[in-house]
Amino acid sequence: MVKSLLGYPRRVRTAEFAVEGAHEGGFTLIELMVVLLIIAILLAIAIPTFLAVTGTAKDRSAQSTATNALTNSVAYYQNAQTFDANSTTATSQGSGAGTTVAALVAAEPSFNWVAGTTACTNGNNPPCVSVQPVDVTGTNDGQGIILAVYSTTGTCWWTASLQANPVQLATATTSFESAASGAGSETGATQAGTYYAKKLNVGSANCKASYPQGVAAAWGSSFSNPGTMP
Repeated sequence: MVKSLLGYPRRVRTAEFAVEGAHEGGFTLIELMVVLLIIAILLAIAIPTFLAVTGTAKDRSAQSTATNALTNSVAYYQNAQTFDANSTTATSQGSGAGTTVAALVAAEPSFNWVAGTTACTNGNNPPCVSVQPVDVTGTNDGQGIILAVYSTTGTCWWTASLQANPVQLATATTSFESAASGAGSETGATQAGTYYAKKLNVGSANCKASYPQGVAAAWGSSFSNPGTMP
């Protein structure tokens, strides 16, 4: 009897806790709205950051393709002493070796090498490399090359290698600096070396190696400091 009486307050308090817990077990509408608001804020911060990181990774991939392709192109030049397999200069491999594209395909088949007038788009990636041998100091010298690689961010990346200091030529079709209206000096590419450029939201027809020859192109010193194509 005494034991039963002593246990009674405990049972009463336990029941009271159960009732209090039942009242406090749910969330009010305001609490739910606050939680949803916090989630929305976090998503608004996280999604752009995620997209930026993803876009950067895609651009880095395209830049890596361009860098590796340029390395293979320069290796070809070291053997042929020209980037142009159709060049008529004495040091060239000559037209019997096929076009520069064919020569590069034979040297490094892991890339989808295409002619400079052919654009690289999502349809022919990965990894498409558009190739344009160019003259730098005189007609048919083949001392330069332009490569174009498309990133799925919509950016086209160009890199150019000049084995001699470029000069301004009178004939537009034979000069690295030439535009459709005539020869001119391209900004940033005034000496022998390697140069870089990009164009955002490029049209599918413009991510090609020959594109810089028809516009007032500007070149930069690296992929992190590229020139811009109009």
